[in-house]
Amino acid sequence: MLDTTLGIATLVIACAVFLVLGLTYAWRRRRQSVEDYTVSRNHAPTNVGIATLVASMFGTWVLLSPGESGANFGIISLVGYALGMAGIPVMFMFVGPRIRQLMPNGHSVTEYVRHRYGLVPFVSIFVVIIFVIGIFITAEMTAITAAVSILTGSPAWATAVAVGIVVIAYTAYGGLRVSIYTDRIQFWILIPVLILLLVVAAVLVGSAGAWKAAGASGALSVSNSGSYYFAIVLIIGIVASNAFHPGMWQRVYTVENQRSLNRSLWAAAGIAIPLTFLMGMAGIAAVGNGSVAPFQYPEVAAALFALAGDVFPLWMHFLMLICALMLAMSTLDTLMNGLASGIAADMAGVGMQRGTLMTLARAITVIVAIPAIIVASQGHSVLYVFLIADLLGAAIAVPMLIGLYSTRMPGWGVLLAGGVGIVIGALYYPKPDLLSPWALVSPIGGQMFFAFASALVISSVIAFVIIMGQRMVAPSQEYDFAALDSDVGLIDEPAVADD
Repeated sequence: MLDTTLGIATLVIACAVFLVLGLTYAWRRRRQSVEDYTVSRNHAPTNVGIATLVASMFGTWVLLSPGESGANFGIISLVGYALGMAGIPVMFMFVGPRIRQLMPNGHSVTEYVRHRYGLVPFVSIFVVIIFVIGIFITAEMTAITAAVSILTGSPAWATAVAVGIVVIAYTAYGGLRVSIYTDRIQFWILIPVLILLLVVAAVLVGSAGAWKAAGASGALSVSNSGSYYFAIVLIIGIVASNAFHPGMWQRVYTVENQRSLNRSLWAAAGIAIPLTFLMGMAGIAAVGNGSVAPFQYPEVAAALFALAGDVFPLWMHFLMLICALMLAMSTLDTLMNGLASGIAADMAGVGMQRGTLMTLARAITVIVAIPAIIVASQGHSVLYVFLIADLLGAAIAVPMLIGLYSTRMPGWGVLLAGGVGIVIGALYYPKPDLLSPWALVSPIGGQMFFAFASALVISSVIAFVIIMGQRMVAPSQEYDFAALDSDVGLIDEPAVADD
């Protein structure tokens, strides 16, 4: 563990640096339009697209959640985690071009839902998105407070308040442009530092004999059925929940053209696989080293840090602290701005004026962050918190997104399919130990697997049955996709991109 005084000083300096950088950049662009604040349309080239996508996808959770998964479920679960993370940009390779084609002046997924499905589905999915992003923000705040507390011994509330205030300050003031600006800085510092940490960690762990012991414990086995089931859970949950990630939808419109979008997404997927997998191997190494035991809470929720305390030298602890802080800020600013910008875009659709929209967007950034800061100080499992949001995504993603391709999916169908999926999945959802049922016992594959699989399959089947039923019962009732183009316009005139 780092000296508490040194740790707190590092926390303060890192936060101060990004506060100054963010506010300075935002001040230089203080006269930006609402369009710039919300989506900064068509301004980011490929290299900026890659940096902001990767920085937005990976937060401090990558130091905790994959390791917890590896320690509990073994190496195959890490393959699922890595494929799930890569699946986020892969999904947007399909839905991104489609929504840019159908709604070229769009801003958010809720805007699509409102125009495509109507008011009631919009309100329902809007509530789900706020809940999902609230969980994402809470999980990220939980991760950074846990990381800093373990590394320095500082109180969790102090970290949550410090990081929260800094991110709120520059994000609320500067909007998406400043989020992308800080993402670029964080990306080019984080990637080489993480590579250095991974290489040195692998050597140190190997020297300690942890890999051999992990193999003997079965953590490296490819025949563990539970590991396969949990891998499927992660793939379903991660991809589906990110269909509601407003920051990812923003970046679909932010890149300068379709070619840059595809290149950025491919690169993000390529980075996601090895980064997620290798970070998760720390959990397996921690089991092999005896630093933690599978399902031994709360220790296993921070397997990497338990391993670091036993094996890593102090200079690696210092770099881990820097990485944790930068990862947290890069993800939190995306989540906060994405949610605030989406709400501003929706309010613009009902005639709210520019000045009011900017004030509203900034106020929402603050309001959403406050409960997350409070909850984060309680120290829940980051993986379990994420999986709650993932279950909602698994139940609703297919019914919601199928409307991008089918003209016959009605709004009531989205509510019915998604609602049934949520109820069935929740009944089989496990307790925080990830194993014990709280309502119904799973017939196959374990509680978490059956909860996610049933939520996804049942909602998808209902959605397809509704579409086929509409084709037979009301063949003349079809949604006109041209309405998305004609009904959705720019909020105001965007400024000329200068970065």
